Amino acid sequence: MRDNIPTNGSYLYGEPSISNPNNAHRGLDIHARYDTVFAVADGIITNVAYNPDDTIGGYEPGGGGNYITHRASWDGKNIYMLYMHLQRPLVSTGQQVTQGQPIAISGNTGNSTGPHLHFEMRMNTAVSATPGSRRNGELWAGMTGMGAICGRVPNAPNSTRVDISPDPKPRPPYTNYSYSLTYNFADPYIGSDDIYNENYAIGDVKPGTYTITALGGTYRRVVTVVAGQVVNADPPTGITAEEPVIPSAFSVKQNFPNPFSPDEGGTTVMLSLPSQTYVSAKVFDVTGREVSTIAERNYEAGSHSFSFEGSSLPQGVYFLRVVAGEHTKTIKMLLTY
Repeated sequence: MRDNIPTNGSYLYGEPSISNPNNAHRGLDIHARYDTVFAVADGIITNVAYNPDDTIGGYEPGGGGNYITHRASWDGKNIYMLYMHLQRPLVSTGQQVTQGQPIAISGNTGNSTGPHLHFEMRMNTAVSATPGSRRNGELWAGMTGMGAICGRVPNAPNSTRVDISPDPKPRPPYTNYSYSLTYNFADPYIGSDDIYNENYAIGDVKPGTYTITALGGTYRRVVTVVAGQVVNADPPTGITAEEPVIPSAFSVKQNFPNPFSPDEGGTTVMLSLPSQTYVSAKVFDVTGREVSTIAERNYEAGSHSFSFEGSSLPQGVYFLRVVAGEHTKTIKMLLTY
């Protein structure tokens, strides 16, 4: 599910709660409308809270509705993951599960404004009223091919705006992310990662190089993101940040999604470069006529992404040709409406 369904980019972990701004959003909202929910790790189901007689309120009408608690282990610690607002569970209490196993159908039960999955992570305890127990799920799970960024803006007030440039999100499927906020630590249950000690995080980031700013530019960091890794923009003193992984060979991955629609944000193409190279990326129709230039400049060694919307073009088959030095790659794309 996480490979094609985004989190709600305008209501992230640690942001002021919609119902009470003095509190914070203690998890992630994932745009899953009555869809299959999969276990994020191997573990055991410690609680299934399900009321089949109340299809609106579920087990907890004023809160999580129907929900599942799932315990896994990491570095000798117990992590409890809660999947909330479910339509119904597909597992039972005490059942062992494996990563990727279907465990529920998402829904709209409890205190919910629409069908979605609320995903929450709690460190060492499943008890809700445990100060500092929550963790940001975007640093633990994300879309395949994406990375994540975290950092700590020194002396930042709660809910300080954090900007990132260029646009870090894969579009589609993301539609509503603009910027992040530092966590609202006025909520006593909000916690930072045990290693990163962050006060902001940005998940599902396309591979590339980004500039992060806050506090009118007095906070500024430049980071390079690669697929499958979390980059800490502010590593603790004495800890060296990981060097970005440089691809060993030139490659262009098939665009995703494909087919794609301009009405749904277009499509994204991933590019890997083993060295700094001048890149030309152009789109042609079936007659060989050039219809769009996506890129025409030097790129640093690393992983990069192109976005193509095609809103001015009729539906049909198109070809993206990427030329990087002596390398050329052409992929076939299908545009639909």
